[in-house]
Amino acid sequence: MPRKPKPPAEWPTLPYEEWAATKKTLQMYTQMAGKVRLALAPSQPEWLASCLYMTARGLTTGRMPYDDLAVELAFDFYDHTLCVLVSDGRERAIPLGPARTVAAFYRNLMDAFADLGLKVDIWSKPQELDDTTPFEANDHDCSYDADQVLRWFTVMGDVNNVFDEWRGRFFGRTGLQFWWGAFDLGVLRFTGRHVDPPEDRGYIMRYDLDAEFMNAGFWPGDDKSPTPVFYAYLHPQPSGCELASIDPSSAAWVETMGEWILPYEEVRTSVDPRATLMGFLDCIYGLAGELGGWDLLDFEYTKPKRPKRE
Repeated sequence: MPRKPKPPAEWPTLPYEEWAATKKTLQMYTQMAGKVRLALAPSQPEWLASCLYMTARGLTTGRMPYDDLAVELAFDFYDHTLCVLVSDGRERAIPLGPARTVAAFYRNLMDAFADLGLKVDIWSKPQELDDTTPFEANDHDCSYDADQVLRWFTVMGDVNNVFDEWRGRFFGRTGLQFWWGAFDLGVLRFTGRHVDPPEDRGYIMRYDLDAEFMNAGFWPGDDKSPTPVFYAYLHPQPSGCELASIDPSSAAWVETMGEWILPYEEVRTSVDPRATLMGFLDCIYGLAGELGGWDLLDFEYTKPKRPKRE
């Protein structure tokens, strides 16, 4: 049995230029899985039915209904496969690398569906990317460096652990998800209040910006902005964001984005990365009360104490 690769230490470096080609290919792969989830999963507010979720070994669509069965797509970044799992016990595995074009991977995925008797119709045009070459025609993205994928996945796991702990102190509705469109890991806190979405935004945003929430996340960078960053924003955007004092001091408000940005490297190299990231999230959430008028006391949740064993 082949030896499994050893992941890097916690909070590793993530230089975009070292894995840019691999990231582009992997993002196309995750978009395919996300579009399958969008096609099969029951709808949820703010598009939460379309996202992927982290597992101990990769990403998953979670359980999706299919007639009397259920289907799941699961990425394994240790075995470097995408598994198509059916609730009757059948499965198919598709290798992610080492060098396979997006078009070849797409054909393999469609063949796996056909072999399992699953009819899944997805739109093969990528979303939220400059390169909109349909999956079946993309023969230029074909890089897959397994070590770099595992490095990125390690960062994602470190971040996911902090996000999951942070959202557990909130009494309202929350979300923790991987958005395959932009390739970012996000955590949401919703107040439960509806808001009128912006009239000048497209179809997706009209149904994404119809609630009051705080959104924070981790984004690994792209060709235009190669610096991995954490981001956070409030919707609707209250006045005074650009003047607010933010912790840590390396975080800053970016007016063109309407977000606070904190470079990943500043968190990674801090004395306590977990505490630094948690402090950033707490600071922005505090502004939801200070600037946004949220009743933060009403949303406090205290974990119940475990009873003593007799």
